[in-house]
Amino acid sequence: MTHGFVLEFASQADLDYYLTEESVHVQFTKDVSKLIEDSVVIDIRDGVLFGPAAEHPSLKREGALKGTCHCEAVSWTARLEKAEHVLCHCSTCQKLGGGPYSCNQIIPKEELVIVKGQGNVGVYTYKGASGKSVNCHFCKTCTSHIYHHQDVMPDKVIVRTLLLEGGSKMPATGEIFGEGRLDWVKELKEGLVGGQ
Repeated sequence: MTHGFVLEFASQADLDYYLTEESVHVQFTKDVSKLIEDSVVIDIRDGVLFGPAAEHPSLKREGALKGTCHCEAVSWTARLEKAEHVLCHCSTCQKLGGGPYSCNQIIPKEELVIVKGQGNVGVYTYKGASGKSVNCHFCKTCTSHIYHHQDVMPDKVIVRTLLLEGGSKMPATGEIFGEGRLDWVKELKEGLVGGQ
């Protein structure tokens, strides 16, 4: 007969303490091991017994990059054809992000998968340059902008590429809304890969 129970711990340190130092558990383990030859305590991490940590199925897709918001309450994967940024200088990106531009890439909607924290994703809707709605999806806790979905492009999303793993090393290869580029940012164009 097989018996089992599951305990969840707030941290690895709590689990380690329970398994090796907590007096009731240590004594129970000694007593039970005499009665049941095949008794064993199994360490379960990330939903996997032994072996590597669990990975969301979307991570197994070629080219899928992990992304997280600042507080890591929300994580996702995005599959990009090329790991690169397109800079957007529109006034909305400047106001929403508090900087001179945002780093983005337009990808098919199905290539973005929220892996964790879907319930923590809020939506702010505004009118874009097309006059149609743009839905800005962001973390409700830290307000990191994850992606935008525009009514004018229903099958695409605009993912914030700087939030993806390796984002700080991706080259900027283009820009949009260049007319909104701040004067002191203009020399950035010379640094873009290909000078576009």
